[in-house]
Amino acid sequence: MDVVERFAIVAAEFQQWALHGTDEGELGARQALLLLTKLYLTGLELAPAWRDALDGETGDKVGIDINVGDDEWRAVMDAVGRMPLAYYSDVFDLLTFPPQEPGTRTLGDDIADIYRDAVRGLRQYLAGRRSEAIWYWRFHLWLHWGEHATSAIRALHCWLTANVPEL
Repeated sequence: MDVVERFAIVAAEFQQWALHGTDEGELGARQALLLLTKLYLTGLELAPAWRDALDGETGDKVGIDINVGDDEWRAVMDAVGRMPLAYYSDVFDLLTFPPQEPGTRTLGDDIADIYRDAVRGLRQYLAGRRSEAIWYWRFHLWLHWGEHATSAIRALHCWLTANVPEL
């Protein structure tokens, strides 16, 4: 199994967890941390698929809707309301000096945005558009969902450290 197949499997696992998971509290935080870390790590292993290589690629399954609509995005936001952590503070640009004032982020928004990017690429992959899926996953890892993932990973790590004494 190559890294693209592994990423698709992890993205599908994340999709199911985000929409249908029932874990709460410590277990929910641990599961979220594990899945986000797996998704991020596997995403880093994807090789670049340049946009030029996609010309003419139509996929095997025509007519499949690959988009994640607002209703589905909101369903993920609602589903991850089971997490023990809703809001956390974060500095949005770590490379700014002097440092910025922290802002507020929401774990639900992080997970729903990661979901949108991961699942859209997954749908492209399942439609037979492998190169398009790789490009989409990689591009949005560096442009969008990677920042959400790393922020959520840190927030979940901090929550577990502060709330689970036996760690």
